[in-house]
Amino acid sequence: MKRFPTALKQTLRYAFVGLLGLSLLSSCKKDDPYDFKDTITADVNLINASPDATAARLYVDDVLRTPNGVNYGDASGYNKSFLGDQDVEIRSVSGEAVLASTHGQFDAYASYTYFLVGQNSSLGLVIVTDDLAAPSAGKAKIRFVNAAPNASNATLNNGSTVLVGPQNFRGIAPSTEVAAGSYTLTVASGLVRSATTTVNLESGKIYTVYAKGLIGTAGASAFGVGVFVNK
Repeated sequence: MKRFPTALKQTLRYAFVGLLGLSLLSSCKKDDPYDFKDTITADVNLINASPDATAARLYVDDVLRTPNGVNYGDASGYNKSFLGDQDVEIRSVSGEAVLASTHGQFDAYASYTYFLVGQNSSLGLVIVTDDLAAPSAGKAKIRFVNAAPNASNATLNNGSTVLVGPQNFRGIAPSTEVAAGSYTLTVASGLVRSATTTVNLESGKIYTVYAKGLIGTAGASAFGVGVFVNK
């Protein structure tokens, strides 16, 4: 059996580390901001949970990452982005008005959801690092986010059963596993209950459930429940 000299082993090891470093570095320094070939990336998703905001788009370091305008109550779905320290802006569809902005670190293979929340006078962001690890057999995984500005101590319920404990506005609950099946979801804030949303939570799937709208209003901005299928 042949044995490689120690010096050769070290050379190969350093070469591998160097190539890995170049790969990671290239993820931030591509000339084409939409060329992700042979690049390690992160994923970004925008949910528009502001009843006052217009359709919006997400930009990372001035590059549009969600090509379609996202209306209230909708999600962009995941789109790729490069790694590293990034400036994130939520802009109007025209790209002229900045609705909210932040700065963050994008890690390899991570997935992030940006919620546009609040009302016109105080729009902001809720940022979730999505937990996409598979749930146990026969289970679905849910995460609850309170994106309703005037809903305090909001709980996520299946009928009269509390699934996730109270969260104030902008609160992000830990992921939790539930038995797969049909659920009638409501959000309760004190004695106020939102409109119900019936959803089939499938085995192996991962969901973000969020409170949206405003207590005391009717129509499109009424207090309600939104559901996004992460995976």
